[in-house]
Amino acid sequence: MKITFLLHDAYTAGVAVRNTTSLATALAARHEVEIVSLYRTADRMPFAVAEEVTVRAMVDLRPASPHYAGTIVDQWLPGAVCPYDTAYTGPTPPSRLGEGRLAAHLRDTDADVVVATQPHAVCFLAEHGRADHLRIGQEYRAHASHRAPLRRELEAAIARLDAYVSFSWAAARAHRAALPHAPVRLTSIPVCSPVPGAEPSTGNSKVVLAAGRLLPAEGYDRFLDAFAKVVKMHPDWSLRIHGRGGEQQRLRRRVGELGLHDHVLVMGTPAPMGPEWAKGAIAVVSGSGAEPSGTTLVEAMSWGLPVVSTDSGHAPRELITPGQNGLFVPDHGPLQDTLADALRHLIENEAARRRMAGTARRTAERFRPELIAAQYEALFTDRASARAAAGNRTSRNAGGGARWRRRVRLLVRRLGPAQLAPSSPTVACRVTTDGSLVFALPPRHLGPGTWSLTLRPRDPERAEPIQLPVERDTAEGARSLHVTLDKRVCELAEGDWDVLLARCDGRASRPVRAGLIETAHLLEPAHQLSSWREGIKTWIPYPTPNGTLALRAWHRPAHAEVVTCGVENETLRLTGQLLGWRARAHHYRFQARLRGAPERVFETSCQVDQAGRFGVDVPFSPVAGHHPGREAVWELLLRAYGGGPEIRLGMVTGDLVDHRHLRQFPVAGYAGPDGELLFRPRLTREHDLVLAAETAAADRPHDLRLRP
Repeated sequence: MKITFLLHDAYTAGVAVRNTTSLATALAARHEVEIVSLYRTADRMPFAVAEEVTVRAMVDLRPASPHYAGTIVDQWLPGAVCPYDTAYTGPTPPSRLGEGRLAAHLRDTDADVVVATQPHAVCFLAEHGRADHLRIGQEYRAHASHRAPLRRELEAAIARLDAYVSFSWAAARAHRAALPHAPVRLTSIPVCSPVPGAEPSTGNSKVVLAAGRLLPAEGYDRFLDAFAKVVKMHPDWSLRIHGRGGEQQRLRRRVGELGLHDHVLVMGTPAPMGPEWAKGAIAVVSGSGAEPSGTTLVEAMSWGLPVVSTDSGHAPRELITPGQNGLFVPDHGPLQDTLADALRHLIENEAARRRMAGTARRTAERFRPELIAAQYEALFTDRASARAAAGNRTSRNAGGGARWRRRVRLLVRRLGPAQLAPSSPTVACRVTTDGSLVFALPPRHLGPGTWSLTLRPRDPERAEPIQLPVERDTAEGARSLHVTLDKRVCELAEGDWDVLLARCDGRASRPVRAGLIETAHLLEPAHQLSSWREGIKTWIPYPTPNGTLALRAWHRPAHAEVVTCGVENETLRLTGQLLGWRARAHHYRFQARLRGAPERVFETSCQVDQAGRFGVDVPFSPVAGHHPGREAVWELLLRAYGGGPEIRLGMVTGDLVDHRHLRQFPVAGYAGPDGELLFRPRLTREHDLVLAAETAAADRPHDLRLRP
């Protein structure tokens, strides 16, 4: 049969898009499947989908696209269907243009089944779907979380469908209670959780991960309060919060208020999230009843993390067996205390943590896409049979014509790369346990001749390009060719390097698109031990803003890594770690040097222990005494006694390509002899730590602040 999924925007990361792409890929093994997106806002979808799946957009909102529809008048006029849906307040609200094109598509499509995934799409399908379609709705938000006008619209629309799918049995029961006489089939089918496409978590890091929508209802501020209690006993652990939403900046301010800037990072929304889960040892999830699918829970389990969840909403209770694959904390009372206790329990009991991680992976196997697809096929068959028994026109079985269309489309796709190699092949990159890089690219992207992956420095004065030969795998049906950049034998100058696919005869060269990127091993103790011995030699693959693959190389045989940066009693307090045997071979004094005026220097003592851990207290008063009366930047460094090396303080360890937009530092107000000064630590482009000083505005109070 032919199955169509309706999405609002298939090109933005979200639960509905993630689940739909996984389910569509699984169904495409036996059916003709298409994804119809109301909008297209990016060149690539955030989640991979099988090449057998057709993806089409009704309205293209990419400004550089020749089909850009943003200048059409009807795109600026609001749609008429489901006006209470929150999509109308989002960045791409339903429009008259989009609804008109989608209605025309539903009139003309030869689909047997149409599945709507969000409130606007559900209402639209109920109103504009043809009677010969099987019309299926899905619930990605708890029914009770909608405002009353939207609930009424949804209930009226659901009653006109053939089936409505919730993601938990408790949610399905709630719908039956709300619609006791509706002829629609109300059922539950879980979300999909594909087999991880990369190495799952080893559990060796000391990172707690949280992910979801950063909205007030999710209660992430309570997570921060709880983690503030955890780091008092376990200061070597950190928390990363991934997500998007209106709470992001407020959460960052809260991080500052709690003094957690050295321990917590409020991240964006990576797509896919999987390789980020691999960096964690524990997942903490809000069991908010507003998000009933449990997608985040299942995904974290699939990547091998035990889950700590609040006991609210239906999905956590159906997914978590306390003490087996995770822990519950009650969603009432002093949550920060019970959540902190649960996190401490897992941190302090490694054996229990690893046992729960293994059980979590086995739990996630129940949600593999092929198993979920079989449940949807059973639903489609049941609904078609019910229609036939009622004497209604059943959905059309995809006959020979549909099968031939599918075969022709696949043939065109498979022949296309052989005739015209795409201008930007996709290359995945994985950091190995020793810090080397393994690139993987599909052999179909290579034309005749000999090819290499070329690493080209952005600054050609720093280094020459490096060529890595691509050896064709002689095995039949090899899905990927692998090229290794061996850390033991290769050197990369510090800086950014672009990755290109080039013919060795020099006649063709093109950038490669970034595929799946795995950097979890950069957070493991083995890599940290290597840096302790040898200094910094780290290569971090990353996608550029335009989607191409690049590397950031750090090369510092002697390095002073800043670990904490705080303000207390008009003093900047820094602690850190000397990395590399060259750095630890000396004793040091701390020096602050005014940029542009090297004769202006402030020095103080630096305490270094036998393991290379250092601590520096920088009083603001002498630095203020050297202030030139304008904005100034002080470079911070360690100078060895007896003519040894000069080492700049910096923050370059770990897996982050750019710390500057994520790290928060204390901003201190100091009342100097010529007025108030603001001292603001920050990172340079090279990730050296500097101290910026500027005259404060007259209306600013004398206080201590924390800012990003």
